[in-house]
Amino acid sequence: MPSEDLLVSPQHRILVRSNIAQKMFGTDEVLVAAKQLLQIQGIDTVEGDVAVEYFHFLFDQHEIVLSNGAETESLYTGPEALRALGPEASEEIFTLFPELRNGTATELPVAARHLATGRMGRKLAVRHVQNGRALVQ
Repeated sequence: MPSEDLLVSPQHRILVRSNIAQKMFGTDEVLVAAKQLLQIQGIDTVEGDVAVEYFHFLFDQHEIVLSNGAETESLYTGPEALRALGPEASEEIFTLFPELRNGTATELPVAARHLATGRMGRKLAVRHVQNGRALVQ
């Protein structure tokens, strides 16, 4: 649980640590996109015209970071995430990590934890609701 309201992009992944994750994925901890967790009470989309400024944390490797007390991911530099960045942010990243430009990296970055697909992330959220379990236990 964050210590105060936390606004993230719909694709930003949140760490889920539970027995349900263990049963579904074979590991206690998985990263799930925020938009897949909307069935959970207290997780909502922002309605209306709200100005949002995003801050991306980029490390030498994908990391788990604390965001208002909740465990979330740093920027994952997979191809989809890089395409979603604006031109200024992309250029800054490619200056620091030229191997990411035009997909010249030899392999996908290693994820800090298992990355749940959208379908499986929604399924995980539904199982937490059905069983009355918190996302972090």
